[in-house]
Amino acid sequence: MKHFFARAALIVFCTGLLFSQELTPSDKPPQSDTAESAAHTENAVTQLWTLDFMLLARELSAGGIGFGVQYERQIFPHYAFKGYFGHATMNTRWCDYYCTTVTLGLFAEWYPLSKELRKLYVAMGSYFDYLGYISKTEDTEDISGNVISFESLLGYKFSLPKHFLLDVFIGYKLPFIVEAEAHGRAESYLKHGIQYGLGLKHTL
Repeated sequence: MKHFFARAALIVFCTGLLFSQELTPSDKPPQSDTAESAAHTENAVTQLWTLDFMLLARELSAGGIGFGVQYERQIFPHYAFKGYFGHATMNTRWCDYYCTTVTLGLFAEWYPLSKELRKLYVAMGSYFDYLGYISKTEDTEDISGNVISFESLLGYKFSLPKHFLLDVFIGYKLPFIVEAEAHGRAESYLKHGIQYGLGLKHTL
């Protein structure tokens, strides 16, 4: 009987020792931290793409067509770059002129409140626009040309469900190299002043 109790006590002691080693705080937190870090990395917003629905709607309302695409990528925590490509064909509503445009843009962005592409941001960059006119009755080579503009932006990206973000922004555009003429609705490419809008962005 004594040997039985001794063996039972030894088994209980060893079992308790094993469980205490499995549940020690030093072992558990690294696993929890690793899982939390992995989840954070998986949900981090480091790349975004956008379809420019505002450009599409504006050109369709004027009897033309247009589309634009933006791509944003984080390069360092708090810092990112944004590239833009746009194309539009519009009725200038001036004589019989139509205008075809190609737009390229590049911006640097700073997110002071977030290490990701969320919340408040400040951006600075430039646009290169080519304006080509089309007319059935006149030669338009002399009035077609390029416009290079500088623009600064202040915006805020709100998180939405299904990996979407709502981008609300305001900025100031300043054309500084103008080698094209503006006619009718194409004047918007040559005007300096406040720019504002909304964008629906999707994470990659």
